[in-house]
Amino acid sequence: MKFIFNQKKLLISLFVLSVLVSLTFLLVLGKMGPSQHQEPATDYRNCYKPFARSLLQGELVYISQFSDICSPPGYPIFLAIALVLSDFLNVNELTLVVIFNVLLTAGSVIFLFLIAQTLFNRKIALLSSFLWISYPFSLWFLKNPNTEAPFIFFLFLAIWLYLISLKEKRLNFIFASGFILGLSILVRPYAFLLPLLLALMVFFLIKDVKKTKFFLAAVLLAGALIPISIWEIMVFNKTNQLIFLASSGAPSLADGLTFALKSGAGGDKIIVSPDVLSLMERAKELKLNSLARIFQFSVYELINNPSAFLELILLKLGRSWYATSQMWWEGKILIVQLFYLLPALFGAIFAFLKLKEKLGWIIFVLVVIFYFWLIALSALSILRYMVPAMPLVIIFSAIAINFIFKKCLGKLS
Repeated sequence: MKFIFNQKKLLISLFVLSVLVSLTFLLVLGKMGPSQHQEPATDYRNCYKPFARSLLQGELVYISQFSDICSPPGYPIFLAIALVLSDFLNVNELTLVVIFNVLLTAGSVIFLFLIAQTLFNRKIALLSSFLWISYPFSLWFLKNPNTEAPFIFFLFLAIWLYLISLKEKRLNFIFASGFILGLSILVRPYAFLLPLLLALMVFFLIKDVKKTKFFLAAVLLAGALIPISIWEIMVFNKTNQLIFLASSGAPSLADGLTFALKSGAGGDKIIVSPDVLSLMERAKELKLNSLARIFQFSVYELINNPSAFLELILLKLGRSWYATSQMWWEGKILIVQLFYLLPALFGAIFAFLKLKEKLGWIIFVLVVIFYFWLIALSALSILRYMVPAMPLVIIFSAIAINFIFKKCLGKLS
């Protein structure tokens, strides 16, 4: 009973600390960076806000000015709530969005703590929470209507429920995990393979009869399919077309094959080898406007120009951890990232060597991280796609820091 009470106080304290750090960041550093970062992105102006207005007028499927399904309804629903409250309270909706971002980020801190505590221990969980509370590229997304805060909140709530359901064989929890994963996909469609991945991990993570494993995996997938299926039915009724989640998948993947041909907002350009540049120019000339054409192009280049294609893959793998769509401050971002990534690499190696009783859970965390890395690889390969995985990376950073603390205290004593 005492443990439960202390746990509640600890979680409340972490929530409050996160809110205070976020507000301090917004007050002190909220205006830092290029002036373009002070304004909502074009996605907000051209898609999310018009979609939210459409929802409030009873139109559940929004066709954008470019005649496409620009987004599933997850984030527009979030904005619709902000718009209603904005009108009711006579407060600018962007101010409310920032407040929501702060609260959702504090909520994600709580679920990161619970995940790390479930997988390892309270000390690792506390260190992970402190690192995530102060992570600058999470704080950066607070100041504008970005999808990261609600997506990460849903994602980590779903992962925590998933872990509890496997440890306690709770069907209601694994169904809720799947359903919330489905909601997270309606916020950020690139998570669409996560339910299948977590369903497959059920067979690896628990020791039980196959029937139980199949049942748990099926319940998880059923939960995830409910919100996705409802959206797909509404889209089909509106357009008479089968459009999976949104129409923006192919353009995003095509951008990932041509990014060095464009200049950043500051005029910066990425320097690549002549072979990679030629590959990108071929991709641009072919106007890869469908997933099938992108796949065919990639296979062709891998077979006929393997060195250039593999060089491109390596470049994208590295850029996923520090790059930005407008090429702002990439060197500085890389330096900051190394403060988290190098300890995380050491922590992952240490965990594999010294925490063998938790090997299954360690692999689970790595699989989810690699999922987001693969998504970043396939698209524009920027840090924004990796930020949702960074709390899990940070768990390994916490393991490394905890090990260093123990060594230092041992020497002092």
